[in-house]
Amino acid sequence: MKKSLALVLVLAICVSLLAACGTSPGTTADTSKTGSGEGTEKTFELKLGTIRDDNDPATFAVKEFIKLVEEKSKGTLKIKLFNNSALGGLTDMLPGMTSGTVDMMHDRISCYGMLEGAAKLNITAAPFIWDSYEQLEGFMNSDAAKVWFDEAAEATQVRAFMVKGETEARQLSANKAIKTADDFKGLKVRTAEIAVVQQTMKALGAEPIVIPFNDLYMALRQGTADAQENGFLTVKNKSFFEVQKYLMKTDYIRDIGAYYISEKIWDQMSDNQKKALAEAASEAGEIETELTNKNISETFEFLKGEMNYVETDLDSIRAKLGDAIYEQFDAEGRAWATGAYKVVKDYKEGK
Repeated sequence: MKKSLALVLVLAICVSLLAACGTSPGTTADTSKTGSGEGTEKTFELKLGTIRDDNDPATFAVKEFIKLVEEKSKGTLKIKLFNNSALGGLTDMLPGMTSGTVDMMHDRISCYGMLEGAAKLNITAAPFIWDSYEQLEGFMNSDAAKVWFDEAAEATQVRAFMVKGETEARQLSANKAIKTADDFKGLKVRTAEIAVVQQTMKALGAEPIVIPFNDLYMALRQGTADAQENGFLTVKNKSFFEVQKYLMKTDYIRDIGAYYISEKIWDQMSDNQKKALAEAASEAGEIETELTNKNISETFEFLKGEMNYVETDLDSIRAKLGDAIYEQFDAEGRAWATGAYKVVKDYKEGK
């Protein structure tokens, strides 16, 4: 069944506004039968695509995943990595797993919602919805999330078989100190052109403005924008610390690594092979978390030496937002599928 792609909030978060989309060379999984002790087991030669470059923590983690898979599957699963968008961008690879041009993909769970039938997962990238990475990962391992994953796999024919691995959260830099929710009033903050992000900023009293990423440095320098909400690595790599005075650790949008596979291929695998994939991906997720935290910690210390670090009262922000903004988007069913917010809220409240 043909699946359509929806324009949703997740691209900005998944790729930090910079990911390139390319073409997808035709690829198919090569399979054959081989003896496996108690019976026969197919062997697979699979192509795994990512948009991440060679130095990204996710790339190091995926390389380890590939080694672990071959070991744990006793050589029946062989995976070749095509990173740096060699098999195309997210909008190529996600549907490519249904058409057979791509076998596997690694990126973020929020990207899943780009496929019709997985829209519930979009809520995972809602602003200020998670108190910590551990809370997000815990939800991904909950019974409720497992139901979502099974439903999405059936609807999209793409399965997220392991969701684990901390990724860089979105932060805030500004030319004024943001200590509480009240300090957002009148703040001209550059955001991506994403409705849920813009409405969140408006609810806090800020004035969200859209500026092309390549123009952002000059806009901050000239005062066209007072603030921006990229992660620490972007603040450092794009030298925003030169034109922003204050740094706030808000972690206001979180995401988590995810391994995807064609449901058609998944259904052909033995239970042992599925177990090998899941175990390897779980171990690789721990590696991604470790490397990401190391990078962020080092970058955070650098930025604190270049900017004035301000502790922000995140509780005041969540109190000001309340449930209203999430309930509004939940009712509209545009940013994520209606009903998803109640599931997340119930999980957070221990219901």
